[in-house]
Amino acid sequence: MAKKIDYNARNFAEVRSELVNFVKQYYPDVYSDFNDASVGMMLLELNAAVGDMLSYHTDRTFNETQISYMQERSSLLELARTFGLNIPGNRPSVTIVDWTVVVPVAGTDAEGSTYNISYAPIIKKGSQAIGAGKVFELIEDCDFSSPFTSGGIPNLILSPNFNSNNNIESYTLTKRELCYNGFTKTFKRVISSEDYKPFLEVILPETNVLSIENILQVEGTNISVTPTNEEFSVFENNFYEVVSLAESQKFMEKNDIITDNSSVKPGSWVNVSKRFIKEFTDKGFCKIILGGGDEDTSALNDFVGCQGQIDRIGNFVNNLSLGEIPKPSTTLFIKYRVGGGAESNLGVNTINGVGTTNIIVAGDDSRENKKVRDSLVVNNPIPAIGGKSAPSVEELRNLIKYNFSAQNRVVTIPDYKNRIDLMPGKFGVPFRCGVWEERNKIKVSVLTLDSESKLSNTSTSTMKENIAEYLSDYRMINDYIDVTNGKIINLGFEVDLFVERGASQSEVVSGVNKVIVDYLDINKWEMGDNIYISKLIETINSVAQVLNVIDLRVFNKVNGDYSVNEISQPYINDDSDLRQINLLDSYLLYGEPNSMFEIKYPNKDIRIRIKTT
Repeated sequence: MAKKIDYNARNFAEVRSELVNFVKQYYPDVYSDFNDASVGMMLLELNAAVGDMLSYHTDRTFNETQISYMQERSSLLELARTFGLNIPGNRPSVTIVDWTVVVPVAGTDAEGSTYNISYAPIIKKGSQAIGAGKVFELIEDCDFSSPFTSGGIPNLILSPNFNSNNNIESYTLTKRELCYNGFTKTFKRVISSEDYKPFLEVILPETNVLSIENILQVEGTNISVTPTNEEFSVFENNFYEVVSLAESQKFMEKNDIITDNSSVKPGSWVNVSKRFIKEFTDKGFCKIILGGGDEDTSALNDFVGCQGQIDRIGNFVNNLSLGEIPKPSTTLFIKYRVGGGAESNLGVNTINGVGTTNIIVAGDDSRENKKVRDSLVVNNPIPAIGGKSAPSVEELRNLIKYNFSAQNRVVTIPDYKNRIDLMPGKFGVPFRCGVWEERNKIKVSVLTLDSESKLSNTSTSTMKENIAEYLSDYRMINDYIDVTNGKIINLGFEVDLFVERGASQSEVVSGVNKVIVDYLDINKWEMGDNIYISKLIETINSVAQVLNVIDLRVFNKVNGDYSVNEISQPYINDDSDLRQINLLDSYLLYGEPNSMFEIKYPNKDIRIRIKTT
């Protein structure tokens, strides 16, 4: 008779019970002492314990193949790599830091009409501001001679300092620059002959790595001095980070192209054979994976008379499709940043210490140069936010569940807009961009800010060329991209109000003026947005002492100090000077994809008349 086994028994109690029943049923004459103290029961219970453990580990192994039940961080990371997701480690907080210096006036002008630009310093990228035990670094050079950031955003604040005779003796200059938490370190790795292999892995010693800044390859193995920043910038000797080793191009600065704005660097896609990717291990260490190809045919050079064929062989051997293997007998210098985490989030006015800085002042008087350098102070006017620790197991599970590998292609209109936002800031940062399709062409319009933080439609040609070049590697093959300047629609307002008897007219005017300015604040709107005037009227009605808005008229301000662009909506009359906009029945200003509304001079473009009961 065939012996029957119940395969549903999985835990200790069930397996023990099944073993006892099995012995009782099939071996009643061999063993009948089922007392807990007997040797036979000890053997049965040992077998039950082994069965329980095997069931447990079988379940655990199966669970690690199912995303909803995975518990091991390593399993989730492997699944993420399968899906093509790049899981981050620690993320740094970011804030704006005011870098402030005192600069002498220009010439001998007692009125001090401007500051002496020759003493305007340059604080180099990587200079540090410190607060609450945390270090924040400049991510771009801070040039006080320019009123803009490296991306073209105005950020210079100028304040005169008066002496006892009420003459200006110096100027306080403040540049508001983005700074990231973390500081830079350098790791050295000598490449021996044993390291000359595809996909060499280098693991950095810290568990709080934020980013890899540079990997420089230098000839020799006995190098004790860390390379300078100039040496790190040599293109031929650097390895470059890519999303995948199969990517052969990187968007980089092109110094051989002339720019029409020194704050915007020309950019182009450049073929790079030296490349790497980075991953984070389940223990939090950063792992760098280098390329897997080689173009070296030097081993064949001793064969005289075969050079032509050797060159042909080189065409086959030269397989750099997945990057280049680092050469032996060289040294890799890896510059990277550490820090970040939730603890890097700080409050306002806490970053007020100057750390290691590289400040260059090139004036004629060395004593004045030293005064300028010694005057440097820092402070953060806004909180440092965005710092976060590496994703937890539960966060990893959700990241993988609801995100799949992006193909790095722009297909829809929002794809184009999001991709423009990802272009590195040194190649130009449009304040606003509008994207739309017109006759199978992808039209991109950009607006920037001038030195007074007003909208400007005179974007640099370099930035527009950079956008077109950057998008060229992501666009669909049949998409044609045209990048132009956007249109600014300058507005003026006239408001008639009915207010309470005895109301303070100055307070009402000030309050309503502020409401209109806040509502039309360009930082709250995008290109192509419609302006809902009915909502503005509703907000004005909520101002203290205002009983009702009797009438509200909107005008298109054109020419002179204003933009030359006119709104597409009809005007109420044909008076070319007034240009009162017909708000139609919906009380709406209709936006276009290439235009944006602005009140350029609120003090004169908003007029308020008051009637009382």
